[in-house]
Amino acid sequence: MGGTARAQAEAPPLLPLPPGEAPPPPPPPLPAPPPPGSPPVVYSTAPPPPVQYVYVAAPPGMPMSTAEYVHAPRYALWAGARLGILAYGGGMYADPPQLNGNTYTETTGNFVSNGLALELDVGARLERRYIPYLAVELGLVGAGHRFEQTSTSAGTSFVGIGMRLLAGDVNNVSFASELSFGFRRMQVSNSTGTWSATGFEFLRIGLGAEIRLANHFTLSPMLTVSGGTLTDTSGSIGFGPNQGDGQTGTPDYVNHGQIPTNEQATYAAFVIGCGAHFDLFGK
Repeated sequence: MGGTARAQAEAPPLLPLPPGEAPPPPPPPLPAPPPPGSPPVVYSTAPPPPVQYVYVAAPPGMPMSTAEYVHAPRYALWAGARLGILAYGGGMYADPPQLNGNTYTETTGNFVSNGLALELDVGARLERRYIPYLAVELGLVGAGHRFEQTSTSAGTSFVGIGMRLLAGDVNNVSFASELSFGFRRMQVSNSTGTWSATGFEFLRIGLGAEIRLANHFTLSPMLTVSGGTLTDTSGSIGFGPNQGDGQTGTPDYVNHGQIPTNEQATYAAFVIGCGAHFDLFGK
C-alpha cells in the first residue's frame, strides 16, 4: 500500500532531448499579487470588431429597380378633357324700344337651356407650375323658352386661350387658378332655319385644385365663371307659337346683323366639374 502511494507521488523522469535541440524556454512568471487594500483587478474581453458590409455589383445586363416617388414633370405636353354642369344667365340682347318706349331684354334662357359642358385642352407644362393652353368647350344644352312646342336643337361653344397657375405642392395636391378669354357662340336650329350669336368672352376665371395621381396623370375639380357680350348674328329662325309675351317672328337681329352697342347685353356662364389631364413626353 505504501509502495503504491510513493510511486504515484514521484514525477516521471524527463526524457533526454534529441541531439542539437535547445531546451524549451521557461514559462513566464506569474503576475505579482496586488498589495493589500488595493481594488481588485477586473479583466474584460475586448468588444467584437464592427460588421463590414460588402457591396456586390449586379451582373451586367441585369436591371436594377429603384423606388420612384410621384412628381410633376418639369416640362411636358399637357392635354386632357373636362366634363361639368353648365349654366347660363344674363341676356342675349335687348329688343329695340317699342312704341311705348319700353325695352325688353332677351335672356339666355329664351334661347338655350342649362346642360353639360365638355372641354378639350392642350398646352404645355413649364417649370411644373405654369401651363399656357388652348381650350375648346362644347355646350350640350337644349333649346330655350322661345322654341317650346317645336323640335329645335341648340348648342354653345367656346374657343379661347388661357393660362393655368399652380400654387402649393405640385407633386401631391395644389391650388389651381386659370384665366382665359376667347369667343363664345350660341346657336339654335329647327325646320325654319339656323340662327347664331357670337361675342367676345373677355373674362373667364377658373378656381380649383390639381390632384396628382401619377407622374403623368392628374385630376382637377374646378369651378369656372365667365362673362361676355354677344355682338354678331348669323342666319335666321322662327320662334315657337304662343309666346307668353306675345313675341312672334324671328330674333330682332338676323342675317349677319350686328347688335348695336346700346342694345347689347351681358351674359354669364358657370361650369362646375372635373378634368383629367396627361403630362406627355415629360420627366
